[in-house]
Amino acid sequence: MRAIAIIGFKDSGKTVLAERMIPLLKAKNMKVAVVKHVHEEISLPEKDSGRLFRAGADLVLTVSKGVIEEYRRYDAKLWEIISSLKSYDFAIFEGFKSEFPGVRIAVARDAEEAKQLVSPLTIAIVSTREKIDGENFKIPVFDLDRDLEKIVDYVLEKAFEPLPALNCGFCKYGNCMSMAEAILRGEATHRDCTVLSSKVKLRVDGKSIELNPFVQDVFRNVVYALVSTLKGAPTNPSSVELRVER
Repeated sequence: MRAIAIIGFKDSGKTVLAERMIPLLKAKNMKVAVVKHVHEEISLPEKDSGRLFRAGADLVLTVSKGVIEEYRRYDAKLWEIISSLKSYDFAIFEGFKSEFPGVRIAVARDAEEAKQLVSPLTIAIVSTREKIDGENFKIPVFDLDRDLEKIVDYVLEKAFEPLPALNCGFCKYGNCMSMAEAILRGEATHRDCTVLSSKVKLRVDGKSIELNPFVQDVFRNVVYALVSTLKGAPTNPSSVELRVER
């Protein structure tokens, strides 16, 4: 899964850009996910599903032909969201500018906003009001209304799979953000990530759980120690598969 974060100040045009990108990505036969970060409480609609959730239900599913609307009480972490989207071809994260471990596009109304948003992981600026001089930023500047296809093509060229956002500290870069910057510079690959390159994979109820190297070693050592005591098991197996059901 490749992904991009669209960052910008409130009402700068982030959602408009995401909305316009989606049909072009779908036209390339991509399965697209969007994650929107809001700082205020989500406003539930004044309809049956919203009323049921406000009444205290932990999960409300409204089912119709071709669409399921879901409300769930859950405090999800960014690493959990990223891990849950791996079956998609492309993901758009709206917001998360201080924590998204991948490349981002800055949506800005003027050069001053762009200056506040640009970071080593920003691959381009999309202007929504005033013309912005790209020479001042050393990265491409696109116009929201005129350059949509160019934006999508450039994003597909530069975007890569976001790192796990665990910030486990086991790689030489110290955290996922620094490693993402190294990947964008061409100085690292995802194989350098101790989580993504793990030989220990854990799935719980069909959901992949990312493991830092310490937990990987615990799982590996415990499982191999148990297997070594079993009659009929190879004395030095190269791999072990284990499925546990309640």
